[in-house]
Amino acid sequence: MMHSKLSIVIPAYNESASIIQVLEEMILFVAEFNIHVLVVNDGSKDDTLQRLQQFKINNPNFSLQIISHSQNRGYGGALKSGILHAKTEYVVTMDADGQHRMEDLPKLYQRMKLEGADLCIGNRNFKGSSFSRNVIKKMVLYFVRKATGIEVSDLNSGMKMYKTAIVKSLLKYTPNGMPFSDTIVLLHHQFRYKIVEEDIDIRARENGVSTINYKTAIYTIVEVANIIINFFPFKFFFYISVLLFVLSIIWGLPLVLIGKGLSTGTSFLLLASLNFFFFGIILENVVRSRFEHYTYVKEP
Repeated sequence: MMHSKLSIVIPAYNESASIIQVLEEMILFVAEFNIHVLVVNDGSKDDTLQRLQQFKINNPNFSLQIISHSQNRGYGGALKSGILHAKTEYVVTMDADGQHRMEDLPKLYQRMKLEGADLCIGNRNFKGSSFSRNVIKKMVLYFVRKATGIEVSDLNSGMKMYKTAIVKSLLKYTPNGMPFSDTIVLLHHQFRYKIVEEDIDIRARENGVSTINYKTAIYTIVEVANIIINFFPFKFFFYISVLLFVLSIIWGLPLVLIGKGLSTGTSFLLLASLNFFFFGIILENVVRSRFEHYTYVKEP
């Protein structure tokens, strides 16, 4: 069913220790299903590009396209380049560290077709990550769910399958950094595209070093906050408004009951509460006008 319908995009930054092994494991699968592979060398400082070029020479029948950035653009920037070059009906993203298995691709594809979905997320079920990283993921997921109403279990999975035309239409709204993974899911949710998840198995990284660290986690949390403000501002500022209003009641009510009237602090909190409330309404309208010219893409 997948014949000639799928492209695989793999972003690679300093992945010379693992990228060739990843490609070698794909050879039979790619040949069987006539899949096109796009590897984006994102300004690597090691010999990732040279090894990719040598692999292509050694495997002339392997449908491999190498896209090379002269400078590092970030995880999202690399994925954008690869997706924009994809010409098939579906495109799937995979990581260059060897954690993803080719055997899971048919599962994602079948789920997409069965559900009539526009995006299928490979759900890792919090496997393959350290305890501290999983804590951060769960915190981010909790706040995003509360703010957006989205019901997914793995926002930033590196393995996702998209309808190519739809994901291309959304790329202009996405960041170049690691939060691309979260943002692209929220964009599908924002524009009411159908999102499904399929459980996948992952393997531990055998070679190379992960570029994800605590700075990435902090950046992701900040970026998610920006996403919520940019896409769902009224909810964000409404909660702040309610919090300030409750604080003003707690602070000011005892003084009012004993006849001293509203204090300066209570008045300030009430005014701030109103300001945040109306600011949220204004931003909500700005967001709606920002996306009102978006052209919805639906496959027949």
